[in-house]
Amino acid sequence: MTRNYLDILAETIRNNWNLPALSDFYLTEDGKAQDTSRGNHYTYGEMYTEIVRVTDLLTNLGLQKGDHIAICGANSSHWVIAYLAIAKMHGVSVTVMHSLQLEEITHLITRSNAKALFVDNDMWKDLKENSLQHVQNVIALDDWQILLGENKMISQFKPSKSDLRIEFCPVTPDELAMICFTSGSTGKSKGVMLSYRNISNNVRNVDEIFPKSGNNLYMVTLSVAHMYSLSLEVLGQLCRGKSLLILNAASPIGVMGVIDKNPPYMLCTVPAVLEGVRRANAGHQLHILEKLEHIQIGGAKMDAEVERLLKDNKINISVGYGTSETAPLIAMCSAPIYRNHSVGKIVSGMTAHIAPNGEILVKGENVMLGYYKDPEATAMKIDADGWLHTGDRGHLDEDGYLYVEGRLEQDIIVLPNGENIRPDNIEALINALPEVSESIVLARDGKLIAIVVPKAPIDRIAILRAINPQLPLFSQLYDVEITDQPLARTEKQTLKRYLYK
Repeated sequence: MTRNYLDILAETIRNNWNLPALSDFYLTEDGKAQDTSRGNHYTYGEMYTEIVRVTDLLTNLGLQKGDHIAICGANSSHWVIAYLAIAKMHGVSVTVMHSLQLEEITHLITRSNAKALFVDNDMWKDLKENSLQHVQNVIALDDWQILLGENKMISQFKPSKSDLRIEFCPVTPDELAMICFTSGSTGKSKGVMLSYRNISNNVRNVDEIFPKSGNNLYMVTLSVAHMYSLSLEVLGQLCRGKSLLILNAASPIGVMGVIDKNPPYMLCTVPAVLEGVRRANAGHQLHILEKLEHIQIGGAKMDAEVERLLKDNKINISVGYGTSETAPLIAMCSAPIYRNHSVGKIVSGMTAHIAPNGEILVKGENVMLGYYKDPEATAMKIDADGWLHTGDRGHLDEDGYLYVEGRLEQDIIVLPNGENIRPDNIEALINALPEVSESIVLARDGKLIAIVVPKAPIDRIAILRAINPQLPLFSQLYDVEITDQPLARTEKQTLKRYLYK
């Protein structure tokens, strides 16, 4: 049986009491420099002491085992401490992306029946005007002050290691640990219920696959409210005793600047960050990645040019694939057995099967308990035999490597003449133009339209002349719209196609 990650973390805290655990790293507005006037720094011992203090605050507010407690804020050491304090008092964390619209944040917190909320002070100024139906207490992530509810004060004690019994509440593997929300690339986010088994097996997967290193520094760049970051970058690394440098934001150029001055042992990122560097005419900055021992890429298909640049620079690559519903891992593979275009092999505790229609089906220890208060959606996602339907098309090769080929339906445009069009293929051609930053292809009135965000002057006719000769007649663009507004994306940088239909 997979060991509970909280037990591993308690042991790691005991063994690393005086070693650094969490440090905030704030980038200035231009994304290039560190703002040294802000942020907290904790050793493992100080982190645990703070977890105990926040746990006591929650219990003094009357919160009990099983209560839902939401967290909504930018990346910070206090976000991590709040999450672990909820686990220590046996509550259920509800993680909400702080980058969502305020109306959506309010809606998700209400849907989750959260009784309490941790939130950034700046966000609370706007959020407090909205109705939070079930929330009785609001706590500032900045300094643990009570923003709503009974004015309890956090304790000021600073015990030593010998004064504390370092442990978390005992839990059973299939207890509900947290609710996270899907990114909503198809329009409606769902509350994914994850168990301690799900999270613990992901932590095990990280330790099995991520490289061992004498460099203890790890840089957190992705949103910790997303399972890709929470499992792989935060919980998985803390259980290994790593020192986490937590970036409040992660512009592509900013990430490169931090790596240049503070190289961690590895970087976990999404392809869009590296593609952003290349498209900003700063592809030469990819050589900075040579300072890393390893780079892990997931969340989306990797750009072929970025993949080539990484290999040319002899950078060790690992790739991964998963969903929020698997907390998030399904497959992963690290150098030296990384295989081009593959997302790796199925992780321990999981099995995969390719359905006759090409869909990737999975089952095992990482599969969620279900969708919160949505049995119909759960039944559509997990069939009677326990297979989770990913909605992705793919295949397994003879060596067990998984290849993801795209979504079953959402990336297919069916034209009136019956032709099936893959918009991502056309978008790849458009995005390869040196003047183009990003694009999205969709159908309007039965005709293919491209919306293009340029990075240098270019007109619609030039794009049509460059792209259409490369396409079959039935999939050629009818028109192009130029916009200076960035395209809407999820936290995983997936295009929100439904917004443009």
